[in-house]
Amino acid sequence: MRTTVILKDELVEQARKLSREKRLSSLLNTCLEDWIRQHTRKEIEARLAREYREGRSESARVSRDFGAVDREGWPTW
Repeated sequence: MRTTVILKDELVEQARKLSREKRLSSLLNTCLEDWIRQHTRKEIEARLAREYREGRSESARVSRDFGAVDREGWPTW
């Protein structure tokens, strides 16, 4: 896809020094890929944290409900 963008000269120069990319379009594609990967990872981490928090109370409830059952029929030593 062709597009026109306005970039800060100092940012482009710094990026070119740090990158192995020869062409600016390759550098921009790499930057976009990295940005997408980073934001996808953040979304997954946030979802995992949310699910963990929600599952924690469920896990505690199940442990309480089955605590007595776990001790039934087991010999005490």
